[in-house]
Amino acid sequence: MCAFDWVGQTWEKTFGGTSDDLGVSVQQTTDGGYVIAGWTEWTESSGDGGDVYLIKTDDNGDSLWTKTFGDTSSDFAYSVQQTTDGGYVIAGTTLSFGNGGDVYLIKTDGNGDSLWTKTFRRVAQNDGYSVQQTTDGGYVITGLTMSAGNGGDVWLIKTDGNGDSLWTKTFGGTNLDLGHSVQQTTDGGYVIAGATASFGNAWDVYLIKTDGNGDSLWTKTLGDTSSDFAYSVQQTNDGGYIITGATVIPTDSYGNGISDVYLIKTDGNGNVTAEFTIPMPSTNRKLEKVVDILGRDINPEKNKPFIEIYNDGTVEKKMIIE
Repeated sequence: MCAFDWVGQTWEKTFGGTSDDLGVSVQQTTDGGYVIAGWTEWTESSGDGGDVYLIKTDDNGDSLWTKTFGDTSSDFAYSVQQTTDGGYVIAGTTLSFGNGGDVYLIKTDGNGDSLWTKTFRRVAQNDGYSVQQTTDGGYVITGLTMSAGNGGDVWLIKTDGNGDSLWTKTFGGTNLDLGHSVQQTTDGGYVIAGATASFGNAWDVYLIKTDGNGDSLWTKTLGDTSSDFAYSVQQTNDGGYIITGATVIPTDSYGNGISDVYLIKTDGNGNVTAEFTIPMPSTNRKLEKVVDILGRDINPEKNKPFIEIYNDGTVEKKMIIE
């Protein structure tokens, strides 16, 4: 017998070889399958510092093809999106091309074969953490541009459909600030979510709204006395924004563990309308009860879903398969 987390029909897959391989970004594709981007790490036998790793699967998660991009230094992917032509755009960081430590933008066709690559550099270290195709067929990228000893800023890059830069903007103060997620908004501007050590209390969620030229309309810092980070943002149907990330809890702040999932809902001006912390499972947690999907206490039975409730507030959906 085996028990697994139950969310309807599920499967799990692994990809990679003898090196350390990581998947960082995933999206469902128009054919019902999935595309994954990350990197495949250095191996002594190859002498390679690590390459961008792109994986395409069918709807069952079985690999259709894999591709690697890069050269003899380290190259990383942090974000992938399917494009309107059926291909893919990938953003990350390259130490192999440009001047080393550049934003790395890769455009492929539907088979994962490279059509073009671009690098972007401003100062010593530059990273691309999020990319999205824009309504004009170009791309918008956010990440980090960092000078040695002088902190770093959120970097916003807008390109045309060939990946050539149209403009770039920076946001931040004297300390380290970075953008983790960018989305084009319905008014043609952009919203960026990340983290700031320049404003607010220690580390705070950093939310930036720009117009279509990348000029700031407003910025917000969100959080409490904890260290708070945002990793993803989306505009919602009501014109506001939903942000998720992490809150690292000191003893005098909210939350139930060292690091909790942080979920924030704002209005269209970035004002918080709701926020939640969702506890991460504790290694010392204890099972309190087992219930069925209607909340009734039960003993687990084979082939029937059940829910385990723990003393730290977390729950797990499971099913025992014979």
